[in-house]
Amino acid sequence: MARKSTPAAAPGFAEAPQAAFVADTARKPGFGVLNRVRLTLGPGGRVVIPAALRDAMEVEEGDAILAWVEDGELHLLSPRVGARQAQAMLKGLLPEGVSLADELIAERRREAEAEPRG
Repeated sequence: MARKSTPAAAPGFAEAPQAAFVADTARKPGFGVLNRVRLTLGPGGRVVIPAALRDAMEVEEGDAILAWVEDGELHLLSPRVGARQAQAMLKGLLPEGVSLADELIAERRREAEAEPRG
């Protein structure tokens, strides 16, 4: 009886099970040898992001990812995590108890009251 052979995965696209990615919080995530994972560049320049890293980035198949190169380093950022980072940066700039949404609504109401009717 002939054995069926399973096709081999293309180099760089096979994903072996990995432990959950836990960044060393004593350092900035992504920096330092302990927070890095070695990936292989596959055909056409493709790179598979291992499941543990996708979980840490909070992305799933089909999600958009922002990418840019800075000083020769490729950076990938999920919009969800980017939005949280932006909110954290802005939070420190607003006085306690100030709601930009409430201020915008009040401004629009003043503009609407000032418009001529007729």
